[in-house]
Amino acid sequence: MCGICGIWNPFDAASGRTRIDRMLESIVHRGPDGAGRFEQPGINLGMRRLAIIDLSGGDQPIFNEDRSVAVVFNGEIYNFRELRAQLEQSGHRFTTRSDTEVLVHGYEQWGDDLLHRLAGMFTFALWDHNKRRLLIARDRFGKKPLYYSRLGRELVFGSEIKALLAAGVSADLDDNALQHYLSLRYVPAPQTLFRSIMQLPPGHKIVLGDNEFAVERWWRLSYEPKTTYSLTEAADAVEQLMRTAVQRRLVSDVPLGCFLSGGLDSSTVLSFMSELTDEPVRTFSIGFDEGWASDELPAARSTAQAFGARHHEMRLSPGEFLRSLPAAVWHRDEPLAEPSEIPLMALSRMAREHVTVVLSGEGGDELFGGYPKYRVDSLLARAGRMGRGVMGEHRLHSLAAWHRLPRRARMAVTALATADPAERWPAWFGADRQVRLSANGLRPLDSVLDSIDGNMGSLDRMLALDVETYLADNLLVRGDKMTMAASIESRMPLLDHDLAEFVARLPEQLKASPRQAKIVVREIAKRRLPASLLSRKKIGFAVPISPWFRDELGDALEHYTLGRDARPDPLVAPDRVRRALALHRAGRYDFGKELWSLLTLDVWARIYLDGADPASISLARGD
Repeated sequence: MCGICGIWNPFDAASGRTRIDRMLESIVHRGPDGAGRFEQPGINLGMRRLAIIDLSGGDQPIFNEDRSVAVVFNGEIYNFRELRAQLEQSGHRFTTRSDTEVLVHGYEQWGDDLLHRLAGMFTFALWDHNKRRLLIARDRFGKKPLYYSRLGRELVFGSEIKALLAAGVSADLDDNALQHYLSLRYVPAPQTLFRSIMQLPPGHKIVLGDNEFAVERWWRLSYEPKTTYSLTEAADAVEQLMRTAVQRRLVSDVPLGCFLSGGLDSSTVLSFMSELTDEPVRTFSIGFDEGWASDELPAARSTAQAFGARHHEMRLSPGEFLRSLPAAVWHRDEPLAEPSEIPLMALSRMAREHVTVVLSGEGGDELFGGYPKYRVDSLLARAGRMGRGVMGEHRLHSLAAWHRLPRRARMAVTALATADPAERWPAWFGADRQVRLSANGLRPLDSVLDSIDGNMGSLDRMLALDVETYLADNLLVRGDKMTMAASIESRMPLLDHDLAEFVARLPEQLKASPRQAKIVVREIAKRRLPASLLSRKKIGFAVPISPWFRDELGDALEHYTLGRDARPDPLVAPDRVRRALALHRAGRYDFGKELWSLLTLDVWARIYLDGADPASISLARGD
C-alpha cells in the first residue's frame, strides 16, 4: 500500500521536481516507510511506500531490464507469483520479490491487456520511454483512488486530492458537485467538489502521449448471462471462491488482522481466516455508549470468542468523535459522507498498534443483496416499476404484501417511491446558488442508470447502480482514506473479481427476496458461523448521530456553524439550518443525516476553501 503522484508537462519539465516533493509531503501518511522519485524530460513520478511485501527490495519506482519502462504503484497484486512464473518462462528477468515488478514486465509482454490479468487492488502510473506514453490505471471496483487535473497540455495526478492542491491545482468549488453531495452525501465520479479536479472512475485507465489523451473503461461487472445453479450448488461454488479470495489476501510479510462488526460479512471472512492461518486471528471492533440500540460490540466479541481470535475493542464518546472530525475531513479531502468514517479512522489507529494489514467484509451488501431496499424487488416488480421516483407511495401501500415487510424494508420502499433527493435540497442554498443550480437541471445518477442494460432484472440494476456509485464513490473511498490515515492497509476479499463475476451472474432469487437478504451468504453462514449470529437481525454499523445532535453535536453545529464564528460566505442558508436543528432538538423530525452533512461540509469548507489548519478547529465541549 502506498500513495502515488505525478506530473506530465512536456513544456515545463523544470518545475516538476519541486512540485513532486510538495505532493509527496502531503501524502506521507500513506507511506511512512520511504519515498521514491522518477524524472525524465516532461514526466515526473513520485510515490510514498508502506512496506507490505519484499520489505527490503520493493522500493519504487521499479523498472524493466533496460529501464525503458518505469512504474509507481499503489495497492497489492495478489496473483503476482503466478504472473511472475509465466513471465519468467517467457524470458523476463526479475530483480526483486515485489508484486510491483510484474507490472513492468507484464506491460512489455501483454501491453494494456495486462490489466485483465491482475487480481488485486491498485492504481499505478507506468511510463513507456520508447513510446513516450503514460498509462494510468485504476482497479475494477475502485478500491484505490486516483485523482487528476488537466489544464492545457499538463496532467497532474495523485492518490489524494491534497496532493494535487500541493502541486498548485486550483481549489475552486464546483457548485454542481456540491448539489450532488447534498443529494447523495457523496460526489459520484468523475466529479469532485473541486472544479479543476476529477476522479478516475473504477475500471478505467488514462492513456497519455505527446498527441494523445484518452480516458477509457477497461472493465465492468457483468450480470449476464445468467447461470442456473440451485441454492446448494451456488453456495458450494461461492464458498470455495470465498476461501480462495481470503487465501489470496493472506499473502504478506507483515502481521494481519480482521475488522469485525459482528455481522455476516466480516464474521464469514473471519471464519476463513481462522481456517487458513495457524495463529489466532487478531480482530478489531469499535462501538459507542453502552445502551445504544445499534451497538455491535457484544456480537463482535461473541464471534471473536467462537473462532478463538485475539480480540481488541474500543468505545468512542461524542467528545472524542467531535475532536476527530477535522482530522478525518482533512484525510478524506471531501466532507465525510458517513459519520462512520470517524470510528473507522479510530479503529484503524487502534489496529495499527498490532498489525499492518486488515481484512474486512466491505462490499458484501452491494454484491450479495444485503440492504433492506433489495428485499422489496419482487414487490416493486409486482407493481410494475423499479422505483426511480415514479411509483406513488399509495400504490405500494395498497399491495397485500406491503404490511408483511419489515419496518426497515418499508422505509426503503418509501424512499424509492419519493422524489429524487436532488429535488429536496435546493431550499438549503442561498438564493444566488439556487439560481445557478436550477439552471443545469442535473440529476447525478442518471448517466449511470442510462448506461446500465435496461433488459437486466430490477434487482440486478439496483445492485449494479450501487456497485458503480455508492460502493465505489463512497464506501471504498472512505475505507481507503480512513485506513491510510493510520498507515494501515485494508483488503476486501468479498470484492475479489472472480467471486464478484460469479455472484453477479447468479439468478436474482438467490440474492434477495422480500423475506430474506443475502440468501447465498446465509446458506454459507449456516455451515460456518454460530447459530446465535445467524438469528440476529441486521443492524449495520450505525453511529448514534441523531441523539448526539440533540446534545453535543447540536451544540457544535449551533455555535460553530451558526454562531459568531460562522463562515462569512456560508454554502447553505443559515436560517434553514437553524430551523432544522430546532425541529430536530424538539423531537419533531429526525434531521440527523442532514445536519451531519451540513456540519461536515462546513468543516471541509474551512479547511479546503479557507485554508484553516485542522488542528485549529475545536468542536467538542471544553476545547
